[in-house]
Amino acid sequence: MSSGLQRRRGGKATHETEDSPEAPEHKIAYDPRDMEDTTELKAPLLTLMEEVLLMGLKDKEGYLSFWNDNISYALRGCILLELAFRGRIALVNDPSRRRFELSERLIEVIDATPTGEVLLDETLKLMKNDESNLSVSNWIDLLSGETWNLMKINYQLKQVRERLAKGLVDKGILRTERKNFFLFDMATHPVADATAKDAVKKRVLGLVVARSAQLTYNDKFPEAAKYKYLRTISLVCAAYAANVLENVLNNLGYDQRDAAFARADEILAGYSTAPFTLGASVLGVSTNLAQEVSGELVQDGVSELQAELFAAVLSVFSRMDSIL
Repeated sequence: MSSGLQRRRGGKATHETEDSPEAPEHKIAYDPRDMEDTTELKAPLLTLMEEVLLMGLKDKEGYLSFWNDNISYALRGCILLELAFRGRIALVNDPSRRRFELSERLIEVIDATPTGEVLLDETLKLMKNDESNLSVSNWIDLLSGETWNLMKINYQLKQVRERLAKGLVDKGILRTERKNFFLFDMATHPVADATAKDAVKKRVLGLVVARSAQLTYNDKFPEAAKYKYLRTISLVCAAYAANVLENVLNNLGYDQRDAAFARADEILAGYSTAPFTLGASVLGVSTNLAQEVSGELVQDGVSELQAELFAAVLSVFSRMDSIL
């Protein structure tokens, strides 16, 4: 895995029209009544997709870089990770799966209960209604519209970035403005709650800069949440693959920023295999991370199939250079 992920430019654009201001009118984020199940209360308020998008948005301007061709594909991978963290999907329990690469192992729905998050529930419904079990990479491709299979072209999720942004507006993190860009008006979403974005940044920096990994908690990411370290590792890897990690590191010195990118690359390489291969950091950063993750796997009861699915999505992130 090269350390040049952050410098990708000019990849194949996705076939989305998701930034259109004419997004369909429907419930965007969540209904608090959908979250009454005590098991769901262990999920953070912000989904993994929302955190990645938040890291990519310009605070005052309220939009993503126009040159970012990677974030749309990475967000689809985040949807699978979020469904896995919420116990809705897992790899098919077939001993022969080990003959295949992680990204080619098949997914099945194990719990079709709605999550209350519209994008997650839309994806969950697609997976439940599909007659065949598809692989991790197949599902990310289909949700992104990267497919030649005309029978499944309707699996593409539309306007994902705009819908996630509106969800963050519903949750009080962003606000909506309209700006004129020469010939057209576009809805933008500047940051309304800077403390929420700062908290996300601190969690990321805790893994790629701090010598000892230690998470910070708040009302949106409570200490009682499950899979805290695995979620944060996913956030770092997704941000790295989506070319938005640099936004978190831009206040660091050159040497520290370069070391942070190297640590993100090291984390992605170590957790995109099953079993995980990350031992002590060779860079002297977050040296206790492997120990913390090992404890979390036991404490939160992470099964082998769950860990493999997590690693499978990260393995897709690790080869996004060749995919896009």
